[in-house]
Amino acid sequence: MESSFIRVKDIYQLIDAMAPFSTQEAWDNSGLLMGESSRRVSGILFALDLTYPVAREAVERGANLIVTHHPIMFSGRKNLVEEDWEGKVLCQLVRNNISVISAHTNLDKASGGVSESLAKALGLKDIRTVEDDEDGYLRIGSTDPQPLESFIGLVQKRLRAPVRAYGDGNKLISIVAVAGGSAGEYAQAAKNAGADAFVTGEMRYHDCVALAQEGFATLQAGHDATERVVLEPLMERVSLELGKINVHIPMMLSER
Repeated sequence: MESSFIRVKDIYQLIDAMAPFSTQEAWDNSGLLMGESSRRVSGILFALDLTYPVAREAVERGANLIVTHHPIMFSGRKNLVEEDWEGKVLCQLVRNNISVISAHTNLDKASGGVSESLAKALGLKDIRTVEDDEDGYLRIGSTDPQPLESFIGLVQKRLRAPVRAYGDGNKLISIVAVAGGSAGEYAQAAKNAGADAFVTGEMRYHDCVALAQEGFATLQAGHDATERVVLEPLMERVSLELGKINVHIPMMLSER
């Protein structure tokens, strides 16, 4: 990277080094989604989702690069008209020369990514990857032993979000597995890894009930609350890397 200024492709490369885009799922749409890779970056806005309010916020705050967790354009578009919300967002970005990089499933599973950030946000200790999870999404760690009812309160306080929990409120919780977003399919692997409880964003009701009958607790804290925890760490890591080459670019978290 040149010391005088940073281009979009430089930010892409920084994120790729942290959470390789090659590790995203086949159905995913992570990467550079909009803009010119050689464009100079004047400001970066980090957001969970690329919505019209976020696009407007980028314009208002002078950011010409948006870094999101969730991508857009999952379905192939055949036009670029402002007759739907995504079309409005895309047109707004084009008019204002704003580029977009999205890091989704590659960031979910990366070291320092979504699941690891969630574990840290909950104050878990001795955080590690669950070995039996071939996909790499699960993290597991320990918490001070406490009844499930008390642990529910801790999760709500830490994530500042309501929690829907299933399990015996008196069950002692000391080992916790986590995976951000919609990760209910990993609950059984979490149980098999020796966890007392599994924290995720959302999962199927009947699975929660079945696991509760087996003495395993599940807590749903919302898709956004369990993934938003990665934004500030990601911004700090990008800022740290840019600081090593003495370049200052205004970086901000979305207020939306």
